[in-house]
Amino acid sequence: MPRSFDGPTVTWLLIAAGFSAVWLIVLLVPALSEAVSVREGELVVDVADARSDGLSSSLSSIYSVLYTWTVPIIGWGTVAALIVFRRWRHVLVFLGSLLIVLAVTYAVEGIVRRPRPFGVVIEGRWDGYAHPSWTVAAAAAVLFGAVLSLAPPGRIRRIALIVSSVALVAYAMVETYLGVSHPTDQLTAIVLGATLPVLAFRIFAPDEVFPVSYTRGNTAHLDLTGARGRAIREAVESQLGVEIVDIKPIGSEGSAGSTPMRLYTVDRDTGDVGPVLFAKLLARSHLRSDRWYKLGRTLLYGRLEDENKFETVRRLVQQEDYLGLRMEAAGIRVPRTHGVIEITPEREYMLVTDFLDGYKEMGDSDVSVAVIDGALGIVRKLWDAGLAHRDVKPANLMVKGDEVALIDVAFAQVRPSPWRQAVDLANMMLVLALRSDAETVYERALLQFSPADIGEAFAASKGITIPTQLRNDLKADGRDLLARFRQLAPSYQAISVQRWSWRRIGLIVWVVVAALLIVLLGLDYFQRVGMLP
Repeated sequence: MPRSFDGPTVTWLLIAAGFSAVWLIVLLVPALSEAVSVREGELVVDVADARSDGLSSSLSSIYSVLYTWTVPIIGWGTVAALIVFRRWRHVLVFLGSLLIVLAVTYAVEGIVRRPRPFGVVIEGRWDGYAHPSWTVAAAAAVLFGAVLSLAPPGRIRRIALIVSSVALVAYAMVETYLGVSHPTDQLTAIVLGATLPVLAFRIFAPDEVFPVSYTRGNTAHLDLTGARGRAIREAVESQLGVEIVDIKPIGSEGSAGSTPMRLYTVDRDTGDVGPVLFAKLLARSHLRSDRWYKLGRTLLYGRLEDENKFETVRRLVQQEDYLGLRMEAAGIRVPRTHGVIEITPEREYMLVTDFLDGYKEMGDSDVSVAVIDGALGIVRKLWDAGLAHRDVKPANLMVKGDEVALIDVAFAQVRPSPWRQAVDLANMMLVLALRSDAETVYERALLQFSPADIGEAFAASKGITIPTQLRNDLKADGRDLLARFRQLAPSYQAISVQRWSWRRIGLIVWVVVAALLIVLLGLDYFQRVGMLP
């Protein structure tokens, strides 16, 4: 899966780089800087001499509206649209690129300190120094950011970029006409305001990984068609020796950390239909999501067990492959692994396993006493083998008849603490009670665990320890199963999950300082445009 900047992006970056080099030379050579200033000053004066009262009044009114409302209307409108379609990555990149553009613009403005044009009456609103024009830079940032985050690649995006460019040129010409700034102030602002969003979206939200889509599917699921679909077929054939004839995504709402799929195979020698395989595609986007998730947990609760981030996608997929083998060795029914497939080195990997044909998710199947015993037996085997799954929920428990299988072991842990093992037991009992009742599950659990084990499990159980899917299912069920289990089991004092450390305190301080800087930058902008006193 090669990923490179497309032709128009490369062309624009080369233009921006060339302009930046010339800009630096002009700034650093006093003779050149003085010559450019003189010629630009003469141009602005000539334009001012050609003004007409009617046109000046109209453009001044229009510019006042644009000055105040361009960023709020386009910016907040874009953010609202992205939130509606749950494209959180695009929201962060859009807001981040806008804030960076404003910060860089204000920094350059303070360093260069170029005054507004001399010898003319400035008929438009202005604030601060002239270079670069921060109003044009902000307009460029929101326009290009809106196009890159809202317009799908192709003809629609090209047209939107052309329209945005024309609008920015018109904006710049109005500033020159009104005497607000010089042409190089505006040109520098356009280059700065357009280049940073282009780089931000290309690096942090590339279309190949975060496509502009208006469907409400799981945003963790990558597109399996086109170039990625061809890459998967070629990689599986070359690395596993298996020919793939079709790829079907599995859009389970329970899969938020990977892209699951079915692989339909064929025997290359005979042409006969081969077994259906299961695969999980993991990419850098999933790695980043895991890092943000763990950062959030650290801020809210301190460093819980095994909250170290994975440094590479390769290590993440190796972890799941290894733990699948460990659990199979412990006698737990898990999909047999066929190996790890490399799609793009250090960026995308895929774990291929057996497909559990005939199995259904625990949340969609009938739960008999035998199923309850089998599911609790999985927890017993995990305890005995020194393992913890850490994500026991209906989507990760598969049932076929009376047989129960465990899937999605990527975040399992070897040699966990008793607290972590207790959480697995509590979550398993809650899952089973959703499809039966607390009394039956508790009675069957006593056959494999002591009353103290169960009491401690529910003393450790609270919101953060219960996976999101299971938490939602419990809320929809209506019964307070957690309270009922605590009534049945021996009473223990609730186990706190709050963990304080210097690392947690430092992270909180860093986040607060970053948030304050962002707020101050936003307040400064709104004060400049007159929306705040």
